[in-house]
Amino acid sequence: MRYILFVLLCTLYIKPAIAVPQITSRSSADILREAEDYIIVEPSHSYRLLRQVTTITNLSPPQQIRWHLIKVRSAIATNNFGDIEAELIALLALQHHSDFQKRLASILSAMGIALRRLGYFTQAKAFYTCALDHKITEKKRMALLINLAVLSRHMNDYVLAKQSYREARDIAQRLHHERALANVNNNLGTLALDEGNIELAEKYYREALIGYQSSDKRSGNITAGTNLLLIFAIQGHTLNFQRLISPISTLVDAYPDESKKALLLWLINANEANLGKPVPQSTKNELVSAFESLESVKLQILIERYLAPRVHVNVIPGKSPAQLAKPAPVWLKARNFCVKP
Repeated sequence: MRYILFVLLCTLYIKPAIAVPQITSRSSADILREAEDYIIVEPSHSYRLLRQVTTITNLSPPQQIRWHLIKVRSAIATNNFGDIEAELIALLALQHHSDFQKRLASILSAMGIALRRLGYFTQAKAFYTCALDHKITEKKRMALLINLAVLSRHMNDYVLAKQSYREARDIAQRLHHERALANVNNNLGTLALDEGNIELAEKYYREALIGYQSSDKRSGNITAGTNLLLIFAIQGHTLNFQRLISPISTLVDAYPDESKKALLLWLINANEANLGKPVPQSTKNELVSAFESLESVKLQILIERYLAPRVHVNVIPGKSPAQLAKPAPVWLKARNFCVKP
């Protein structure tokens, strides 16, 4: 009965991949509207769509602000950071327009996430703190608190991370915001996993997956699903792993995120090892290469700690960006907002 219930909870509704339409006869404004429509439920579609347009000089400044913001958000959601600094610079070039100020909280949130992923932790924290000082809606405050909590974990400030998640969860419950609750549960699961509490991590990840399924967010399904697969691989629960791997791998294969694909390779081979199957040397070499593609040092640490011994692969996590204290990039100094006197 327990396994039947689990299958019901973890069976995902998988939509067919949406083909990017031909855009030769479509206006940039139409493309922008479609990209904004998809940014929550399928950011990979937004990412592909926007990057087929080479120039947006025909758009008004307010539309250009929206365009660059959605490009940043879609890059973040799909872990594609190759051209994200150019988009941040383009956003900063528009900071004197009134629409920039109207969208400042959303811009600060997106720029904070991008700066964190680029390793500028101190600057990212300053942006989140600045945004939280503004008069903003509860929904925006909730999102900023979640982002601050994620950053705090990467800065090894677990006290602030848990405090921020609790505040965000309280708001999400008041707003009945299922997707945000799923996000918080997923991240609380990761905090528990960092601290070695596997059972608590599994509880949070299960709740996160159910919440993401309810909100029909594909990237959330992937994140919570791969995290739950990681738990099953750690526990050696091969039957649970086999029941969840098919829908999650289908989603990952159709999603433009090399980090998720790298993680999936590690998960599949860890499960093979749990089944008693030897991992060939050629696959071990692929795992070493995939390790470098994992999205963060924190994830590398978890993989090195829990999965590498199972597949008999030696890997060394990179140095945490929190230890590098990277100075602010030159282009960021051009801002005229969130500047301390």
